[in-house]
Amino acid sequence: MRTLDRYMTRLFLLRFLLILLAGSVFILTLDIMEVSNDIAEIEADSELSATLQYALWRFPSFLSQLLPIATLLAALLMFAEMQRSRELVSLWNSGISPIRLMRGLLPVGCLLAAMQFTLDDQILPETTVQLREWQVGEFSEATDLAGSDGQVWLRSGSDYLRISQESLGDENLKDLTLFRRDDRGLLYERLDAESAQRTSNGWLLREVTRQGEAQTAPETLPVYLWDGSIEPEGLQLLARPPRELSLAQLAELISHDSYGQRSPQVYQTWIHARVTQSLTPILLLLLAVAWGQDYRRSGTLTRLMVGGVAIGFSFFVLNGTSVALSEVGAMPSWMGAWAPFTAMTCLIAYLVVRREASEPIQLRSTQETTADAT
Repeated sequence: MRTLDRYMTRLFLLRFLLILLAGSVFILTLDIMEVSNDIAEIEADSELSATLQYALWRFPSFLSQLLPIATLLAALLMFAEMQRSRELVSLWNSGISPIRLMRGLLPVGCLLAAMQFTLDDQILPETTVQLREWQVGEFSEATDLAGSDGQVWLRSGSDYLRISQESLGDENLKDLTLFRRDDRGLLYERLDAESAQRTSNGWLLREVTRQGEAQTAPETLPVYLWDGSIEPEGLQLLARPPRELSLAQLAELISHDSYGQRSPQVYQTWIHARVTQSLTPILLLLLAVAWGQDYRRSGTLTRLMVGGVAIGFSFFVLNGTSVALSEVGAMPSWMGAWAPFTAMTCLIAYLVVRREASEPIQLRSTQETTADAT
């Protein structure tokens, strides 16, 4: 059986690499043509050098987006080719079960899952930072955290902080206003500081004007130590979409309650989504096996391809919709990511069990058994 596993793995990988690389290069070419004016503004020795730099940093994002689609199409094409040459019919008639084929393809599925996770969690968070620094194409649009007055409101514990948008990500904050509240949420102190510097114990405010509820006149202080937890690095993460953040960065924003800018459920949803998206290539491989067994004796290749693609893309649409609903709080964070994944798993199990249950059990008579023995 190892020969069969190697044969099917080779057939799948050849088609997978062709679809993935060809599709990514094609989309990258169209993208370069669309943002050619922005690429020309990148500081480089020549326009060709700038284009190659952009392609190098942009290519991983297209690989990440096309990897699940390439997995589905490659698996369906593999089974269609085996069905056309009657190899699949021979496998089914020899008694090999779909579960056995699934087990044989599981190693390559795990490899693709590791590749998907590496792209999404390690490579994309780094490449998108460079693309946003260049302000090229869709990466020129950053999330505007400030209001109409250019001020950003943040939260640390029960305290609220107002700073200018230009200070985001800086170690030293300027023109800072701090509103301190008690455990009941009532304002008891306002601090206006010309600057603030991060220390090991919090933030050191300088040239502070302090107004308390029991004070009749503002008080001027040279310094004031505030024990809040506002991380400059974390503030920079707020301006980036959750998809572009690693698991560690998502966890950091959750631990700080997203600094009051977004609901922590947004980032909790994407932690679950990162796991399910990494496992999606395995799921799509199993789907191809489960769907392909319905055509074990027929040559309807069109129905095999169209049906498998329809189920796969329906899963992509359902998954995107579910994650979006979870981000806005319409459902729990775990449900938004795991509900479509669980539904697809149940569908695969149903396809396998239904086919096995539909095959009647043939009971051999005693005369046939005696005849075989003789």
